[in-house]
Amino acid sequence: MDIEELQVTWTQMSEDLDKQKRLTGEIIMTMTQKEYKSRLDKITIPEKLGTLVSYAVAIFILSKFNVLDTVMLQVCGFVTLVILIVLPYLSLKYLKRMRNLDIANISYKDGIVAFTKSKRQFQKLLRVSAYLGLVLMLIILPVTTKLFNGEDIFAQGQDNSWLWYLPLGIGFYYFFTRKVISSYSGNIKKAGDLLKELEQGD
Repeated sequence: MDIEELQVTWTQMSEDLDKQKRLTGEIIMTMTQKEYKSRLDKITIPEKLGTLVSYAVAIFILSKFNVLDTVMLQVCGFVTLVILIVLPYLSLKYLKRMRNLDIANISYKDGIVAFTKSKRQFQKLLRVSAYLGLVLMLIILPVTTKLFNGEDIFAQGQDNSWLWYLPLGIGFYYFFTRKVISSYSGNIKKAGDLLKELEQGD
């Protein structure tokens, strides 16, 4: 084999090696993108189901809003509607930004910056939602009591013995919310770690 043939062979091997590296990189990126979305789907799917329930309840309350015939009941009904409609919308909005991040076609730095921004927005919303969820649990009681039983719990002489169950409900809500936030935060962290691994391998 002369020098020219050796050079041609070497060039061909180099090109093949480059192609192999690119192919390997594409496979890794595709797998990472799939795993990244899979992590966030563990949050998105429950949030979508929760949104369907929230909007169904909101539509029901809105259709019966005329039954809320006092100022207190109307205020509770209005605040309930705002929480049921706005919080799920914002939650899905921030999750969509994170989930639809196309890590294969943007720089690692831009990907991490975009992810971090959406993550902070979502985590801030989670904290706000935890407090507003407690408010919702309290104000939706007079609304549903009026809609289903025709009773105004704010009226004098009403039997409010059920109020003794509130501490139990608040305790359950506290532990349930902590569990959900912990699960969500764990999946978001793992999704972020995937991006960091790509950055380190750059």
